[in-house]
Amino acid sequence: MLLAAAWPAHNDMERVVLEADLDGGVAGARYGIGVEPGAHALVTGLRHVGDPSVALASAGRSIGERSWLIPGPESAEASRRLWSADRAAPSVATSLSTDQTRVWICDLGRVTPATPTAPFLAEASLVLLFCRSEPECLVQVPSRASLLKQISAEIGVVVVGSPAYDRGELSQFFGCRQVWVVPSSDDLVELSRQAWTNRKVRRTPVWRAAVSMAEDVSVPVAFRVGRGSPS
Repeated sequence: MLLAAAWPAHNDMERVVLEADLDGGVAGARYGIGVEPGAHALVTGLRHVGDPSVALASAGRSIGERSWLIPGPESAEASRRLWSADRAAPSVATSLSTDQTRVWICDLGRVTPATPTAPFLAEASLVLLFCRSEPECLVQVPSRASLLKQISAEIGVVVVGSPAYDRGELSQFFGCRQVWVVPSSDDLVELSRQAWTNRKVRRTPVWRAAVSMAEDVSVPVAFRVGRGSPS
């Protein structure tokens, strides 16, 4: 949500946050919007019309200027049914990859090459792997990143908190060229909610980190669109 809000103004693309976590979504409850219309409407719309613009009109919720949220089902059972049925995940991933006017920020949760939503990884310009800064979390990243590299050519790691290592050391340890360190916040949900309207939010360390990340993340997206390739 913060990446969508912090997307650089010079990159004039709409942003869509799609919740596709197989363990179930949280956006509907967190933001008091429910789950329908949402991911189920997107899958159905793309299956019928194949046009992301038309499907977004029926499935998306406006969350700010040129930004949309598509909440996922709240339970793991419903989410897995949705993305496993009738090749929904590969079909949606392929459709979204042809959208030249929007950047799709997809929350996939703990995805592996064997999970139903893995096709999103193959179509992504960049896959972001999030972890906390405690040593027991950091040591899991190299194997996880190596696993995701089987599908996606570009993996970046976002470390949340205050690690005892600099970005160069983390990059070498993770085996990933792109690494960001962002501050932790107990008010992340509220910051995301207010990011479009509250100027105080835009003076916080978390917001500044989101702006810096969004600037970097927008580069591979713009590059692929500029070549006429998927966004």
